[in-house]
Amino acid sequence: MKSIDFYQDLQGFTDFKGMTRDANFKAVPEDWKVIITDVKGSTKAIEAGRYKDVNTIGAATIVSAHNALGALEFPYVFGGDGATLLIPAEYEEQAKVELTALKKLSESQFGLELRTGLVGVDELVDEGSFIEVAKFLLVGKKSVAFFRGGGLSLAEKKVKGDPGRYEFESDISGSTNLQKLSCRWKPIPAKRGRTLSLLVSARGENGDAIYRQVIEALDNVFEGQLDQANPVNTSQMSYNSFGESYQNEKRLHASPWSFAFIRRVVEIAASVLIFRLGIPPLIFNPKQYADSFNTHSDYRKFDDMLRMVLDCSAEQAKRIQSFLDDLYHDGKIYYGLHESDNSLMTCFVDWLGEGEHIHFIDGGNGGYAMAAKHLKAQLRAGEN
Repeated sequence: MKSIDFYQDLQGFTDFKGMTRDANFKAVPEDWKVIITDVKGSTKAIEAGRYKDVNTIGAATIVSAHNALGALEFPYVFGGDGATLLIPAEYEEQAKVELTALKKLSESQFGLELRTGLVGVDELVDEGSFIEVAKFLLVGKKSVAFFRGGGLSLAEKKVKGDPGRYEFESDISGSTNLQKLSCRWKPIPAKRGRTLSLLVSARGENGDAIYRQVIEALDNVFEGQLDQANPVNTSQMSYNSFGESYQNEKRLHASPWSFAFIRRVVEIAASVLIFRLGIPPLIFNPKQYADSFNTHSDYRKFDDMLRMVLDCSAEQAKRIQSFLDDLYHDGKIYYGLHESDNSLMTCFVDWLGEGEHIHFIDGGNGGYAMAAKHLKAQLRAGEN
């Protein structure tokens, strides 16, 4: 296969446990690039109640990269306050243009500083690291990329440790179009009362076996129905008002006089009529679209660590924390856990048809970012 088509041509799988199977992973071509993005100071912003803003900018980095690559599939992972993206070298310059424009918009419209940096896969390989990717299929054209090998962690350390070398130049000029990004659903209440944002990082050389053990333990907690822990609770979801959607999304445009912004206002008005007021449209089935959210969401993923957002009861939450504590004290894992009563969904919509939209899921009140704070505390304790 050609390097540029590596991910697009990669054979996928549908069983989540496939993340522990070697046959599903392939080495990323060495001429590809790793892009690291995250909101600087995201923890403080989240603690100040701005978790939705942080999520929006994190998801926007994926949409901007998608603008640069057009119809070409590429692997990425959404981390709540940013994303990690892998792209062919041929698209490096356009990706820099799009993401630098987003960085400027983030600062001017949201008051949030977005970090954007790039590291070559070949550099990571030269230093003894590597990146392998697997393709977990959702539905239609959509998939969630799983990563292993430690290369992404090294890339993140490089971008954060030496910004002068790896971060994008600030004088790159251009623009980005976030028309396909929307955030119009209210926080999704947990069906069972609790939403857990979970990060698990295996220790030692038996990572696959440890992750299998974690997934099996989670499956036992949910009585063999781990898929039912999907937090996308369509039966209790509700849509924002026109005013709420307008206030949230006007900042995705540098100018309120642009055609793109006027088009968005029209889309918001139509969406509110359909999803909030129940006025049926002529061109698609809104119930079928909404019912498909749970099969189009990224509530579970893997990028050198297991990331999951789970809907559970208080008793199930206690059981999950108990077995994770046992594995932690046995020296098998580090983990981060954050609990709330809802989840957040940010939508990337190419079109409303089956397989043409994907929804990025994070736990409420900071979700992944707050779980990462817990995980980092364990890592520091382990180093000491």
